[in-house]
Amino acid sequence: MLLGCTELTKVYPQIKDNPWPFVNLVKLVQNSGMGDGEVMEILKIANGYFPRVRLEYDRLKAELDSLKAELNSWKAEINNSVRVYQQFCDRNIALKNREDELQLNIIELKDKEKELRKLTTELKQHLSRLQENISNDTNMSPEVKQGGIISTNDVLLPPPNMAINCHQNENDTFYYPPQVEASSRTLIFGTKDLG
Repeated sequence: MLLGCTELTKVYPQIKDNPWPFVNLVKLVQNSGMGDGEVMEILKIANGYFPRVRLEYDRLKAELDSLKAELNSWKAEINNSVRVYQQFCDRNIALKNREDELQLNIIELKDKEKELRKLTTELKQHLSRLQENISNDTNMSPEVKQGGIISTNDVLLPPPNMAINCHQNENDTFYYPPQVEASSRTLIFGTKDLG
């Protein structure tokens, strides 16, 4: 059947390994209804413009690849900015919480300061009254009271109700020092444990 098809037998050695592009081209021509002259014209045009079309295609492909790389870079930059912004927001929230905590501490400290001022004022008033009482008491004029100890003529005496432990054993006994009457300056000795 192929003996009379000299053109096909000339082309066959070129397409025998992969005849499908040739077959597909023939089918396209048949389906489009184009004649041989139109096909030849299109092939000439394509053959003349194909190198430029290929160069333009390669240039556009390279530009597209560059745009994709730039887009990926922008995406990475946006992701980084979002991460930094999130860290900023988290830090802001933490600082706000710390500020609220410090404000509460300040309020508590101010309340304590008010209490201490009030207590200081009360203590100063109490001290002032004590000093007035001491200065107004004529019976106690030669004596000066300091911290629960009465000083009379450079002799320090504990208050009358303060017991002194004189022994260091199981049967501890207590010695009550002599009492001084402020008005008469008479020594009154306690009668407990005089032996």
